[in-house]
Amino acid sequence: MSKLIGTAGHVDHGKTSLIRALTGIDADRLPEEKARGLTIDIGFAYLDLPEVGRVSIVDVPGHERFVSNMLVGATGIDVALLCVAADEGVKPQTVEHFQILDLLRVQHMVVALTRSDLADQEMRQLVGLQIDELLGSSRFKDARRIAVSAKSGQGIEELRDELQRLLIMEIERESGKWYLPIDRVFSVKGHGTVVTGTLARGEVKSDSNAVLEPGGFPVRIRSIQSHESTLETAQPGQRTAVNVSGIKLPDIKRGMVLAEPGAVFETSLLEAEVRWISPAKHAESVRVAIGSADFLGMVYLRAEKPELIQVRLREPAAVALNQPIIVRRHSPPDLLGGGRITVPQAKGRRQPKPEASGTTLADSVLDTIRGESFGIETAELCRRLGRTAQELGDVIEDLRHRGEVRGFAGLWLSETVWQTAKDSMLNALQQLHKMHPTSPWQPRETMTKAAGIPWNGKPLDRAISAMVAAGELQQQGTLVRHPDFQIRLTDRQSQFLERVIVELEKSNAATPGVHDLAKALAVPMPAVEEVVKLGQMAGRLVSLEGGVIYTASQLESLKMKLKEMAQEEPFTAAQARDHLGVSRKYAIPLLEHFDKIGFTLRIGDSRVIR
Repeated sequence: MSKLIGTAGHVDHGKTSLIRALTGIDADRLPEEKARGLTIDIGFAYLDLPEVGRVSIVDVPGHERFVSNMLVGATGIDVALLCVAADEGVKPQTVEHFQILDLLRVQHMVVALTRSDLADQEMRQLVGLQIDELLGSSRFKDARRIAVSAKSGQGIEELRDELQRLLIMEIERESGKWYLPIDRVFSVKGHGTVVTGTLARGEVKSDSNAVLEPGGFPVRIRSIQSHESTLETAQPGQRTAVNVSGIKLPDIKRGMVLAEPGAVFETSLLEAEVRWISPAKHAESVRVAIGSADFLGMVYLRAEKPELIQVRLREPAAVALNQPIIVRRHSPPDLLGGGRITVPQAKGRRQPKPEASGTTLADSVLDTIRGESFGIETAELCRRLGRTAQELGDVIEDLRHRGEVRGFAGLWLSETVWQTAKDSMLNALQQLHKMHPTSPWQPRETMTKAAGIPWNGKPLDRAISAMVAAGELQQQGTLVRHPDFQIRLTDRQSQFLERVIVELEKSNAATPGVHDLAKALAVPMPAVEEVVKLGQMAGRLVSLEGGVIYTASQLESLKMKLKEMAQEEPFTAAQARDHLGVSRKYAIPLLEHFDKIGFTLRIGDSRVIR
């Protein structure tokens, strides 16, 4: 029986370099990977061990953007090689990869403290404590930690011996008909189509019949190779390349399964038993990793046993009984849980019509909406209740008029959920203001992310508009601001601003510009420009067109002067200029500002006080 070693760990923690040191093989096979210095797709190598023979090694990506590729490589691993850089310690993808390995059928683990030559004693001790916390009470708590350096060769032989020791130990494998999740497809001149993957179960023999799923394409196994060696039979856990006939290259893609007839089933609806890291919500959109594929779908929970789930996939998949499964959130793709498939081809769980349960349709609609922490879209509400949008339209509208639900571009929320979501967003915004005391405006997406609110697009547009209309939020394009926000300056900034204000208020209406302020205060002009911006944010200064600057109190005084002059009669720009005793340079920007804020109204060449 063949064995499989798999790396895991955070991006740039030395997994590929360690494999190269162990085997002499560069597992990065893509030019893009070599150019960027990180593993994007799964890579492969092999290691010859005296007491075990040739062992396959899979190198998985550590970057969070390529976690789906990591899941492809992690399935079927017998011994996990968890890489933690001794000079950096446990990172986010370290934790996520470890959780995935713990959820899958990985039976043994060894921790490689890579780049140990770059870490001092204190750092190594700190990383050791982090690993203690990570492994905790898991089944890998007693895994050995070995300090290694791919550069100097430190610990490489010790690591090789430990891998051999673990591989010699008996590893349980499921028996049954063979199947091979496909992770690569290519053509070889003179041979035709070749598919590769890690043989998940059973033994595959050359010159035998097989089927490609989904689709049920009958094919013939022409030949088998593993790490450049031609084989008559491939064993479970072995990296396997299979030359197939009877199908064209464009008809095969990564994620399909080559299998013995009857080994896998085509399905869009399956059931599984999972262990939750972070429980999913009923009818939540999720990403589901099965074999070498990553599917989008929805997960449905049993109220009495939330670990027994039903998954509806958006596209057909080929799955096997007891096959490992990993469930992640749709967006962001956070890990939710994992387990095994218990029913490959499930039947939909029918929910009774609202009338059958003795409740009204309005009650059922309201209960369903209330059960969703972030609301439910019209299409999903219809699907859950088995009704059309037309059947539910009047009912939802009545609930909306009664103030029991809110609707934002087809997203429906209970009033309680809406109030909770608003509170979360406003609290998150206030925290952002505290973190950025001199920046009054924050991106709305930053606010919703900090609040844990998954809305976007039109529903978010409508929700923000509702909060703005209620005076709970201020908006400037896609930026938002809490109405109570007041910019907080440092003592030094406040003192400098006061000096600028004093200098401005020495003039009546012909105030100095930035250049003149810098000269008068004997400070660099950029410093004046910066404090003027801060003064505007704080509401102490106002900058007009043409570089004209006034204090807030000066503008109030100038308003009073115009009122005295106009006495409810129209006046021209020239009259205002002469009355205020300024040139056109100041009069025009000043009047345009008053027009903009609604103090004056322009009528032809004249203006009136509103």
